[in-house]
Amino acid sequence: MNKKIAMLAALLAVGMTFAACGGKNAETTETTASETTIAESSDTESIETEEDILPEESESLEVSAEESAEEVIDDGEDAEPAVPEETVSDNPLYPAVEKALSESEWPSLMEVTDEVILKEFFLLDPANENYKEMIVMQCPISAVMSEIIIINADDVSAAEADLEARKTKAIEQDAWYPKDQELAAASIVGTNGNYAYYIIGENASSAEQSINDYISSLS
Repeated sequence: MNKKIAMLAALLAVGMTFAACGGKNAETTETTASETTIAESSDTESIETEEDILPEESESLEVSAEESAEEVIDDGEDAEPAVPEETVSDNPLYPAVEKALSESEWPSLMEVTDEVILKEFFLLDPANENYKEMIVMQCPISAVMSEIIIINADDVSAAEADLEARKTKAIEQDAWYPKDQELAAASIVGTNGNYAYYIIGENASSAEQSINDYISSLS
């Protein structure tokens, strides 16, 4: 009898042990299944995220990047300082200047038309009744002084005197650097018929010859 009771107790203990192990295995199985589900979910999300970027969108992003690069290049080009192009003027005296510029080496010149600048810097009044025509050309951003002024006047001697005053101011006030001082000192004031001219630049003599040739061709 005691042996039977002992055997039953042993069987109950073994059953409880298997039940406990079975519970642990179930928990482990559930945990593993849960982890597998999370991992698969993450992989699915990763795949979906990559698939969300369609080929068309990828190409669009590449084009945008290229356009941005081109804009940066364009901005860089726009940021560079521009050298003013030689003025193409409808001033009737411009052909004389154009001839001088084409026959010798000069920097780009621009026509000065501002009344205040003409009066205060060049000492020339555009409203002067003696001036029938006048053109003032200057290089605004050159390190070397460069000017060509031509006046068609009723009284050419008076116009010549006005240009002598311009030359004096160039020598005494406007020429700061040694090279400019040399050019100002060697600048030319001259006349041809009813035309007076003032020339300052590295090729002033060549320009004078060209201007005189043009004026002589008018008569």
